[in-house]
Amino acid sequence: MNTVWTVITVVALAVLTVAQPQNVLKVCLDGCTQAVTTTISLMGIYCLWLGIFEVADRCRLVEGLAKCFAPLNRWLYGRVSRAAEQYISLNMASNMLGVGNAATPSAISAIRETEKGDTLSRSGAMLFVINASSIQLIPTTVIGLRASLGSAAPSDILLPNLIATALTSLCGVALVFCAYGRAR
Repeated sequence: MNTVWTVITVVALAVLTVAQPQNVLKVCLDGCTQAVTTTISLMGIYCLWLGIFEVADRCRLVEGLAKCFAPLNRWLYGRVSRAAEQYISLNMASNMLGVGNAATPSAISAIRETEKGDTLSRSGAMLFVINASSIQLIPTTVIGLRASLGSAAPSDILLPNLIATALTSLCGVALVFCAYGRAR
């Protein structure tokens, strides 16, 4: 993927240099400025949600969440360790709140708990699919981005987002069931 982005960037700069050499520096600086601005606005959103999840973990809300999600998790993942259940539950909660990047640390921890061999297990495949296509009740990152860019109605995406993520999650789960069978 790094090669693809490098090639696209080099080709775009080459075309810009030939077509409008006077704008090369301006375009590069504008792009860097926008990247830093977006990063800083997203950093606030991520710090807020990571802090909330840390407080939830220390207050044992994650354990309660794991108990609430336990029947669903057993059906989706089969038998996994208690620690993996907690990481999976935190990951699902993060994704449902639309903070996918905040969900990444819990997904990595869950994978470490579930994967012991060289071949991807059914629970690992399910975690990958659900993490990638998770149902988002409140897409906070997208709403935050839309608000920071001046959208008149940043939350207008709630229903379309819910429908799209529900459908992709259902399709992904169905494909894992087709490939691996039922959880044991």
